[in-house]
This record gives sequence, C-alpha cells and structure tokens, in this order.
Amino acid sequence: MHYRPEIDGLRAIAVVPVLLFHAGFDFIGGGFAGVDVFFVISGFLITSIIHREIREGRFSIVSFYERRARRLAPALFFVCVVSTIFAVMWMLPQELNDFGKGLYAVNLFGSNFVFWNQTGYFAPSSELMPLLHTWSLAVEEQFYIVLPLFLLALRRYPAETVLKVSAVGVVLSFGATQILARVEPAANFYLLPSRLWELGVGAMLALAGQERIRLSRGLREFAAGLGLFAIVASYFLVRESAFYPGWTTAPVVLGTALVLAFGRADTLVGRLLSARPLVAIGLISYSLYLWHQPVLAFARLRAIDEIPPMGYILLLGLCLVLAYLSWRYIELPFRKPARVARGAVFALTLTGASVAIGAGLSLDGTDGFAFQNRELARLIEPSVGLAKECDAVVDLKCATNPRPEIAVWGDSYARHLVDGIIASKPDVRLVQLTKNNCGPFLNLAPILPRLGRGWSEECAQHNADVRRFLLANKSIRYVVLSSQLSQYMNEKTVLLDGRREVPSDIEILTDDFRSTLAWLESNGFNTVSVAPPPQNGRDTGLCVARARLLGQATERCELSLGDVRASNKGVLQVIADIAEEYPVVSFMDHLCDGDFCKVEDKGVALFEDHGHFSAGGSRQMGLSFNFYRAFVDAAEQDVLSRLVKPTRAFDVSDL
Repeated sequence: MHYRPEIDGLRAIAVVPVLLFHAGFDFIGGGFAGVDVFFVISGFLITSIIHREIREGRFSIVSFYERRARRLAPALFFVCVVSTIFAVMWMLPQELNDFGKGLYAVNLFGSNFVFWNQTGYFAPSSELMPLLHTWSLAVEEQFYIVLPLFLLALRRYPAETVLKVSAVGVVLSFGATQILARVEPAANFYLLPSRLWELGVGAMLALAGQERIRLSRGLREFAAGLGLFAIVASYFLVRESAFYPGWTTAPVVLGTALVLAFGRADTLVGRLLSARPLVAIGLISYSLYLWHQPVLAFARLRAIDEIPPMGYILLLGLCLVLAYLSWRYIELPFRKPARVARGAVFALTLTGASVAIGAGLSLDGTDGFAFQNRELARLIEPSVGLAKECDAVVDLKCATNPRPEIAVWGDSYARHLVDGIIASKPDVRLVQLTKNNCGPFLNLAPILPRLGRGWSEECAQHNADVRRFLLANKSIRYVVLSSQLSQYMNEKTVLLDGRREVPSDIEILTDDFRSTLAWLESNGFNTVSVAPPPQNGRDTGLCVARARLLGQATERCELSLGDVRASNKGVLQVIADIAEEYPVVSFMDHLCDGDFCKVEDKGVALFEDHGHFSAGGSRQMGLSFNFYRAFVDAAEQDVLSRLVKPTRAFDVSDL
C-alpha cells in the first residue's frame, strides 16, 4: 500500500481533540471521539495490508507480529518505564497498587479489562490514572489477534463473501452496543465486542477495494467533505453517555470511512489533510497519544491544586516535545530491519514485557508498597461500614447484634457513619442497610447512565426490601438516614415508583424524603437525617494525603465555606426544608468556622475523597462528635448538644 499523507493528517485530526478533551477544555466536549477515528484507520490499514499479502500468497503471521512489535512496543515500553518512576515518587499506596494492575495488563494486551473492572463506586479518578488511555491499544491488539485468523480462515472464498461475513460481524457488534449500554455501560465502552464494528467498518472499506470505487470528482469532493464535517461536528456535539459507543458514534465512524475512501490527494479534503503541520502531527500521533495521559495525570497528582488553562497548554506543549523525541529516537530506529533484526525485536519485546509485568505484579502484590508507609496507606482507606460485602444486603448478617436497636439506611453517605457510631458506642446494636448511590426513599431511585436502567430498578427494590426488614424487626427503635442527594439532582431523570422516569426536581426529592420520614414515624420509628459533610467537589482526601506524601502543609486543602455553600446549594435546600419538620444533624458547626471547613480533626485526616469520611476519619468524628448520643438525642428530639442544631433553627445559613 503506497503512502497516503492525508491519512497522517487524519491521525492529527484524531489525536488533537483527544488531548484537548483530556486536558479539560470544555469547548470540545466530544474530543474522545478521536479514538473512534483511530479505530477506523487501524481497521482499514491493517486489513488492507493483510488482505493484499494473503491475496499475493506472501502473508506471514510471524512477519505481521514483527511489524506490530516494531511499531508499538518500543515507545510503549519507554513510556511505561518513565511512568513507573514518577508513580513510585508521587503516588499513594492505593494509587500505586492500581497503577501496577494497569502496568502488567498493558503488557498482556488486557488493560481494557482492568479499567473496565475499575469503574466501580470506589474507582480512582480517571484524570489521575497515567495508563488509562492504553485501553484503546488493548482493543486494537486484541483485534490484531482476531483479524489475521479471520482472513486466513476465509482466504479461499471470494472477496465478496469475506466482505459479507465482515458486514455480519459489524452488524452484530453494533447490536452489542445497544444491549451492553443498558446492562453494562462500562463494558460497552471498554471491550472489543462493542468496539469491533468501528474497526470492522475500516476493514470492510479495505476489503471492498475503495480505490476501485469510481465516482465523479464532484461526488468525491462532496463525500470527503461530508465525512470530515461529520468527524469535526462529533467533537463539538457528542457528549459522554452510557450509550457511547452507539448511534451517536456512527457519524464519526462513517465520516472517517468517507474520508479514507474519497479524501485523496486530488480532493480539497485530501489537500487539506496533507498540509505539512497536520502530517507532522500525524507522524508522531502514536507517541503523542502515549505521552499525553501520563503527563496530564502526573501533573495533576503533583500539583494538588487545580491546574489553570495556561498550565494545560504548557503541558500539551511538553507532550509534543516528548512525542517528537520518542518518535525520532525510539520509534523510527526500531522500524528499520537493517538496524534492529527480527530476533532482537522479539527478544527485546519479550524482555520488556516480562519486566513490566513483573514490576506491575510486584506493585499490585504489595498493595503499592504499602509496607513502606502504612500511615499513608490507611489515610484514605474507605469507610465501608461493617464489611464491603454488606453493600445492598438487607439481612441480619450485616448487624452487630441479632436484635438491632439502630438501623442505618441510605447510600455510601449513610455507610460511612457506621464506623463512627461503633467508635462512639462499641457495644451498639446496629444493622447496616446501605446501597451505594441509592438514597433512602420510598419511591425514588436515581437514574445513573454509567450504571444502566437495571441498576435504578435494583435501587428501588432494595429500598422496598429495607422497609419490609424494618417492619419485621421489632427491636429497631432508631433509623439513621443519610444520602449525598446530589445524584438525584445532577442527572436529568429519576425513577418514580420503580417504573416510570420523571424529570429530576428538588421539590420531588424533598416531598419523597418527607414521605419516607413520615412512613417511618407512622410505624413507630424514631428518625434522624444526617446531612452530608461539607464538600465543594474537590477530592480533599487525596489533597491531604498528597500533601503529607510531598511534605506540604495540609491547610491548603481546607474548604472555603463560600464554595461549600455554592456547590451544594440544592442539597442544602433539601436538607433545610426537611429540617423544618424532622430532626436533622449536621457536621457544619463542628468542622467549619466563619470562612473555612477543616479537613482534619485533632491531627486525624477526615476524608477519603471529595466527601466521604475515611475509615479513620469516621472513627475520629464518631468519638469527637459522639455519633451515638447525637443521633439518638436528635431522633428523640431531646435537647441536643451544642454541636447539633435544634431543628427549628436549622436552615441554609447554618450549613
């Protein structure tokens, strides 16, 4: 296949939006679609090469994987080495543990499975994961295993038959996106079955012999222009969704195919994409893609504070420099058989992969070298209540006594109170009835696209099970309710009565919260609602831990009271409305003064992340705040301690 500079220009059009998107520039909210452009290009180029060589009777599996190793392995190994050095210096034990998982998975062609597995509630922030972007490389590497076998198996059939079989695979893969988006959105995003159709469209274009498609000059200009428009429009119009990839991915995929088919050098689009600046970026696009995520992630890890736009521009400039150097001095030399023989390529690839896998397993197996600094390892340990296994469990096996006195009901903001309650009264008779993201409501469940509609129905069922459990266990006197609440307001819709979707609304949320409390009290339970701790969206747990790791003052992590009120206005309004009729406990007086809210209490770091108490923080708050006494007193509407506002005086200004 002869060199087409316009394809390198198309690579530039793919990689630049990805970089801008990951750097947080909101004007290009669909920049992640650049990865889909890469998928189509890869499917087209690799299929073109293999199909031609099979047809000419000179295809070799060994030669194919030699070329793939020369193209992909050297720069990838180098980025992994550099990333590992900075990870050991700047990452906390849990982060280093997660990094280790990614490191060995990258070199086993399976990082997409690892990152799919890390999309749970306690998953690390994607912005702080240096190897997250390698999921797309894993998808392509898995495709490189399947494609040669597929084409070899059908080599005796006419090209038309191979094309038809490929079309069936594309349709089935696209169908898989429609199913997975509803039952497992993360799998839909990360795994090959729902991405195969994108690579397959490029493959079909190669099998169809796009150079044989004869159209007039005007039609080719129109088709290529339409394709480029579809790509660019996707960058600005498409948004992240559980249904991506899916129908909204089709324009960028088909647009790329149109550009590849018709955007040749004799068209306006072809000449545009062949412009020297675009071709130059396209030539280094692989190294640029490899470098951008580690550079951005480690900058965020080291900076602690928010990086300004100009900082990101400088970081992207650094990515360009690193990409050129690794392309010039690592990629190019390894591509030349005269400089590096086949045996050396395979030996170096095997050695590099083995070392990386060993290093990753070591980091994973030691929990990120936690033994070297157990204090840091414990600092942001999640407060999981009685056990991780108690999430979504409605049973006395998640109780401290077969005759519980207190039930803790709600989402993770209820669960993180459990450690503190036990710390304040070690012999407490408590049952944990919590489900992550699922607040304690009679009729409402949040609809979270990343979890799928089925999860929302499970939340509604969980709360129905909790109500039956409460009625069946007569020993329970007090019910402590808590929720972050924002998951009911930040999404477009909520699930009402477990069946129909309605627009999310503060009034609906408040009314259902009141209904829940009224139902509990009508059945003889004493209730207390606990407001979420002060938060402003910043990961205060990581901030404190990173400051300690780097020997910096933790005061920089304190929360501005003004920011807390501004970023939680809706939540605070719901809490204030509830407090007009029912007892509510807030931590604001204990943690905040006139200007700032502290993130440590008597030297103990309180938070695991942006708002959850860590295990140690919950215990510390339980002791200093006396959770048991405060919650029981509030539930019984007795005179409260000075740390707990009487319900009549509770309003937004208190928060």
